[in-house]
Amino acid sequence: MNISELKAEIARKNVTYRKLAEQLQISEQAFYNKLNGHSEFKSSEIKTVAHALRLSVKDVNKIFFGL
Repeated sequence: MNISELKAEIARKNVTYRKLAEQLQISEQAFYNKLNGHSEFKSSEIKTVAHALRLSVKDVNKIFFGL
């Protein structure tokens, strides 16, 4: 996972970590754990993040799968 690219997209789209955590229905701490590589994003969470940040399939592959 490309954490720095995900953080950059979050900043570019002006979305807060709190808002993303709410959309994922997880705590902010759980979101930080995922963001910092302490736990992994589930496929459903990747879809939610992609939708919230309006990411293209190419961006999703780059950020989450290193493709």
